[in-house]
Amino acid sequence: MNPIVCGKVRAVQDFTKDIQGDRGVGVIIHGDASFAGQGVVYETMQFAELHKYKTHGVVHIVINNQLGFTTVPKDARSGLFCTDLAKSLDSPVFHVNADEPELVEGIIKLAFEYRQKFKKDVFVDIIGYRRYGHNELDQPGFTQPLMYKTIEKTLPVFEKYSRKLIADGVIDEKYKQDLIKKYFSDFDKAYENSRNHVFNRYDWIPKPWEEIRLPSLWGNVKDTGVPISILRELSDKINVIPDGFHTHPQIRKFYEQRHAAVKEGLQIDFATSEALAFASLLYEGYGVRLSGQDVERGTFSHRHSVLKDQTENKSYTPLQSVIKEGESHNLSICNSHLSEFGVLGFEYGYSLAHPNVLVMWEAQFGDFANGAQIMIDNYISSGESKWGVQSGVTLLLPHGMDGQGPEHSSARIERFLQLSDDDLHKVGSGKREKLKDQIRDSNIQVVQCSNTANYFHCLRRQMRRPFRKPLIMFNSKKLLRYKGVSYFF
Repeated sequence: MNPIVCGKVRAVQDFTKDIQGDRGVGVIIHGDASFAGQGVVYETMQFAELHKYKTHGVVHIVINNQLGFTTVPKDARSGLFCTDLAKSLDSPVFHVNADEPELVEGIIKLAFEYRQKFKKDVFVDIIGYRRYGHNELDQPGFTQPLMYKTIEKTLPVFEKYSRKLIADGVIDEKYKQDLIKKYFSDFDKAYENSRNHVFNRYDWIPKPWEEIRLPSLWGNVKDTGVPISILRELSDKINVIPDGFHTHPQIRKFYEQRHAAVKEGLQIDFATSEALAFASLLYEGYGVRLSGQDVERGTFSHRHSVLKDQTENKSYTPLQSVIKEGESHNLSICNSHLSEFGVLGFEYGYSLAHPNVLVMWEAQFGDFANGAQIMIDNYISSGESKWGVQSGVTLLLPHGMDGQGPEHSSARIERFLQLSDDDLHKVGSGKREKLKDQIRDSNIQVVQCSNTANYFHCLRRQMRRPFRKPLIMFNSKKLLRYKGVSYFF
């Protein structure tokens, strides 16, 4: 969950114009063993100061029971404290005794005050113990006999604290017993209600999802086309480099060729098709966010969406020229750190928080999805069926056995097909409505575009529907510059 929390918080901050993170804050609750042992924790912490990923400080609360599954600290980490990882951020860590509730409350307040003032990550290590085993069947005495003999003799926190309050005259025994009866009664009622409760996903729709932006330009929801005159108008903005900006000669030539291709309606390659799709969505009022390793340039030097001045330390993003001053939607083309698991989780979280942004994660090579497979299995392919939450996150996976050897080749289409839960009874019915229902009822979409027009319409379709689905796109490396699949007006 770590990167998903950060992605959701960043999306909320972006769309509420919370530039300094004054109003939106992420809180992540960790276990001590997982904090020290799970690599995604470190991958997530690396977002802290990255311009297009940071959330201006996360409050990390570690529930430290000094026992991970059945493993003691000396076997679960190399450092003295489970929070030693925080040293990599120069963040403060507060260690506090879980047996002192007022102290815990005070330290957590202090942590929030620190975050609000300095806009940095902060860590609270609540050191306690686990009275029972790792699960219902566990007997902790099997593996930690001496520790659990001590724990058995230790008063529970509630009992210890209530005795202190009675001794100080804050409450009396009757108040304590009434409180116990009240909570047990509430728990019993909740349990009985849970046995009869029917989950209705529509009761839990977040506010932004009540306002999925329905397209108002160029036809109905299902129409993904754009008038050629508009595409040429957009091309005049996104394929012209301003005077005074010293871009690399090869890139200037690349942009000139792209501009000419749209003007003449000839050989619209994949990069040009993608840029037109992004520009047209921005023109309609949607947001666009593309994230991953090398996405600014494009792994295969085909995109060049963020240009670097050759004489000064400045950049220019041609797509930004489509957004009118004062418009609320945003554009983010952002090179990520060298992480797949964490970054894909961040983008998934971003897509959950706002449905009106085309959120894309591009793997440097298709098989880099290996590193993010947990995120794909646990959230992207199954999140809607488990929790009723929609996501329109798009995975761009360069695919093909050409070049770069066996480790930078196949994106393993078969894995994603196995994850798809298509209803076989709806396939090939021939009725448009049935096929539409099939897409709405499925968990993911798996596509491999055979030409650049497919790519353009597929990207636009993600936003021009009244619902959202994860999209897995296998983009051939070889076809990126192959004229045989380039589109003609």
